[in-house]
Amino acid sequence: MKNKPEDKMEEKKIKQISLDLETYSDMDLAKCGVYKYASSPNAELLLFGYSVDGGEVQVVDLAKGEKIPGEIVRALADDTVLKWAFNASFERVFLSYWLHRHYPNLFSTSYLNPASWRCSMVWSAYLGLPLSLKGVGAVLGLDKQKMDEGKELIRYFCVPRTPTKTNTAIRNMPENSKEKWELFKFYNKRDVEVELGIKDKLKNFPVPDFVWEEYCIDQEINDRGVLIDEVLVDSAIEMDRKSKEELKEKMARITELENPNSVQQLSTWLGEMGVEVDSLGKKNVDKMINEASGEIKEVLLLRQQLAKSSVKKYQAMKNAVCADGRVRGMFSFYGANRTGRFSGKIVQMQNLRRNDLKDLDVARNLVKSGNMEAVDLLFSDVPDTLSQLIRTAFIPRPGCLFYVADYSAIECRVLAWLAGEQWVLDVFADGGDIYCATASKMFGVPVEKHGVNGELRQKGKQATLSCIAEGSLVLTDVGLVPIEEVTSSMKVWDGESWVEHEGVIYKGEREVITYEGLTATPDHLVWIEGEQEPVQFGIAASCRAHLVKTGDGRNPIRMGENHQSRETMEQELEPLLCSDRVSGVRFDSVANVGQLENRKIKRLSGLFSAKTDSSMAEQKANSSKTTLRESKRSRISELWSKGHQILLSFCDGCGSIFNRAIRSSRQIIRAGQNRYERKLCTRESSICHSQRESFKSKKNGSIQIRSAILALQPKCGDSKTFQWRDQRRDNNGCGESRGAEKEELAINIRKARLYDIRNAGPNHRFTVSDCLVHNCGYGGGVGAMIAMGAIDSGMKEEELQPMVDYWRQANPKIVKLWYEFDRAAKKAIKEKTTTDVRGIRFSYQSGFLFMRLPSGRSLAYVKPRIGENRFGGESITYEGIGSTKKWERLETFGGKLVENCVQAISRDILCHAMKNLRNERICMHIHDELVIECKEGTDLNEICERMAKVPDWAPGLILRADGYTCTSYRKD
Repeated sequence: MKNKPEDKMEEKKIKQISLDLETYSDMDLAKCGVYKYASSPNAELLLFGYSVDGGEVQVVDLAKGEKIPGEIVRALADDTVLKWAFNASFERVFLSYWLHRHYPNLFSTSYLNPASWRCSMVWSAYLGLPLSLKGVGAVLGLDKQKMDEGKELIRYFCVPRTPTKTNTAIRNMPENSKEKWELFKFYNKRDVEVELGIKDKLKNFPVPDFVWEEYCIDQEINDRGVLIDEVLVDSAIEMDRKSKEELKEKMARITELENPNSVQQLSTWLGEMGVEVDSLGKKNVDKMINEASGEIKEVLLLRQQLAKSSVKKYQAMKNAVCADGRVRGMFSFYGANRTGRFSGKIVQMQNLRRNDLKDLDVARNLVKSGNMEAVDLLFSDVPDTLSQLIRTAFIPRPGCLFYVADYSAIECRVLAWLAGEQWVLDVFADGGDIYCATASKMFGVPVEKHGVNGELRQKGKQATLSCIAEGSLVLTDVGLVPIEEVTSSMKVWDGESWVEHEGVIYKGEREVITYEGLTATPDHLVWIEGEQEPVQFGIAASCRAHLVKTGDGRNPIRMGENHQSRETMEQELEPLLCSDRVSGVRFDSVANVGQLENRKIKRLSGLFSAKTDSSMAEQKANSSKTTLRESKRSRISELWSKGHQILLSFCDGCGSIFNRAIRSSRQIIRAGQNRYERKLCTRESSICHSQRESFKSKKNGSIQIRSAILALQPKCGDSKTFQWRDQRRDNNGCGESRGAEKEELAINIRKARLYDIRNAGPNHRFTVSDCLVHNCGYGGGVGAMIAMGAIDSGMKEEELQPMVDYWRQANPKIVKLWYEFDRAAKKAIKEKTTTDVRGIRFSYQSGFLFMRLPSGRSLAYVKPRIGENRFGGESITYEGIGSTKKWERLETFGGKLVENCVQAISRDILCHAMKNLRNERICMHIHDELVIECKEGTDLNEICERMAKVPDWAPGLILRADGYTCTSYRKD
């Protein structure tokens, strides 16, 4: 007989209930999520702690037969009674299943209405506080704190145990330890008391009602879930298993190892084959593959395929899928408490692999049928194919399609609107190309895609989109991590030390190139050997410059003020190589090559002094102690190898920057037969007009390659293919390639999902794919834009890249906005007052700095102060969770405040679209994209129009949403 609510006293109208549950289930909550956990037939409610309207906390011991009072059961069913809990989605979902089983007359099969639930964790996040009950209690200094014993008690009573010969029980019951059980009940009561304390402390800073409405929509989306193709999921998991077995068998046949997947065994085998192995991480394996051949290369390729983890997300889907075939609970409301943006869980929709297979449906059907041989034959790489099919595992219910709509350049639009940068808004209003318009504004000439000055469009793109390809491995203090999975709790290696950062930002999709192991957009900033400041990746590749390698995070490289001065090195040391692929040396150095042995090197020890350790081995040179090492990438051996005649070119470290006058001054060193030289292009350059200009700068001893970024764009060949050729030349330096003598190297170009890391340490750089790259800042993704905040703190303008100067000139109102935000926030903190900047209000109240957004929502910074930054200037500091996952004092400035503001406004716009499309069965949202399950025949244009509807609080903002339909989720 089903339970009925029991009345113990005359009921009074209940306004609010604060509650906390202790539960048991045979499902793993961390792996399957609360929906699968609560829906298990073995799920039980053990303890029910509650407080009515802030009164004394009561604990109902259901494990020992007690029952929840009838008035409380009826209040749970009453949508006019507010139910409060910390991480309320757990309590709401668990009670939905439990109450339906025990009180079917009162509760239907649907979930409890989220409109009557409030989450104190969301309240904490709204105010910039920690996302844990213990953390919030500690920061707020509550009298009653969460008990540390809770974790051990939960493991004892709430998690299945492993049976033993002496104890075959599969779980611990209250009678197994009465003392622990009484402590567990007290723990349950204390959690409710802490929740009440949080509400009392934060009562003067309520969450706006419209944010609770957004929370309700989030819960509806999580409740709805999304259908998965279970046949595809099961087949993919099985195919991945078989594929890995076959790969291991192939490796075993070649290597004769017992376990070829063992790092130790394979490293030993490679060593015996003459291959030096530092590690078998992805980046090292990629390098070895490029240098290997025969069986060694085959084994390394097999190792590379084995290392792919495409099956993990399929397994996550299988773990979480409910009885009706839908996966639920994949989105966390206010997961990013700085801006209020959503975060993901379970399947982690925010970092799905992009699909670029042309025959996606063919591959999908072959996997569903289990035809691994055909998959291998048609698509070569089974693990990679499975990885690309992950998105397609999500499908609409029968009779429906997925209607996918996403915003176009949402943050760029919001930034321009907020700053009042009218020319950018006009471009969007006219439907123009923002990259062409940006380049035109920066360089003062008309720019058309594939038309007049079209080559400058790439520079316009640099002002908005430079970034790193998905899957690239970032060197963190916990090991190599794909860039899309890096979290703010991990430190990254900036070449000199482990530094903190502000997390990863997704930056859309576009073309990337791969060069020296790095895959990134051509406009991303990288460091190259011999340069102290970053250059564009595409320029570095076209010049055949060698990217700075930063090792394994143990040995600091010499950068910044420790970096050797090129001018001094040219004067004092042996001839230096160009960064050209040709084994070229500098003309002045070649002339004096015979004097090398008699040369006295002065001040050598001083040159190499450094405050940090390095990997350079100490030795003596001309009676002076110093630290020198031979570069592994040295090209000296190529220069002096016998049997070849090499033409040495005048160059400045970039083989593509010279003119005909310089070409005619070249000299030939005879070293054997054949006369070859490398022709990069036949264009005229406006950069160099004399020998002195070509590779000497009074400022730092070398031509600034950064000038090439602004003034030089290849006019020969397709700039997108980055091709070089060896060609025979006539006496004028011109000629045509002839047959087999033509050598062509094309850099791989493809489209990829892009990510970058924000504000990585004081030097704004990090290590990815073993290379040193610039991080992204704000204002469109140019790495140096983050330096705008640093300028406000004391850096000199002439230290910035010319590209940033041009961007600043083109976008003066955006630059002005950074300074205005900085001044307004500082004034609010210093004077404990209110200031306004373009509709954004900064105010100081009771230990919080609030930034009120146009939507009416506020961002909060806890315990703000004016401190001193690394440059000795003023900075804004506040308390938050840092990279150590501890509550600590963090630093911010105007540029970062603008970034927070724009991302938060963009989030508010997405939530506004969710409200407009609330009745259209939204089942997923990824970044700035909505995935809606609609009946076939629904008007896609109408969906996009409703999504692009501008909120009343953002007059003048121009939005655009593009969409497509599909029978399984994919990128169009």
